[in-house]
Amino acid sequence: MENYAVSIVIKWIHLMATVAWIGGMFTNFFIYLPVIGKVLDPPTTGKLLGTAMKRFRVLVYISMGLLLLTGILRGFISEFPSESLWTIIFFIKIGVFVIMVFLAIYAFEILAPKVTKLAANGPSPELLRIQKSQMSLAIIGLILGIIILALTAAL
Repeated sequence: MENYAVSIVIKWIHLMATVAWIGGMFTNFFIYLPVIGKVLDPPTTGKLLGTAMKRFRVLVYISMGLLLLTGILRGFISEFPSESLWTIIFFIKIGVFVIMVFLAIYAFEILAPKVTKLAANGPSPELLRIQKSQMSLAIIGLILGIIILALTAAL
């Protein structure tokens, strides 16, 4: 009974971290980004998104840590055979997670500072190019997030 309760708490934390990260991506992509660009001028948009992404970055990094920790714990607690379909799905999910981690770190630590620096000087072709790269990464991240959710449902 005690092991079952611990398993439930670990699963709940794992799912909450998933919802926070991927749900934030959905909200940003489908609600904030389309609306902000229509309502605010480019400099204000840049300031708002820069500030919001600093906060979202913290949420993403905390979620990453919780997903890693609870994923490892779930792996130890599970009693599935080592060659089951569950194990294959689990390792695919880990691979997708690792790709998402690298994309997030690249977006937050490399692209975002470049955008902030370039945006301070006003619109430019380089700024537009990097912003398109950010949007491409956001789309890829969202697709990978959907894959993670599908794999989580399968598990």
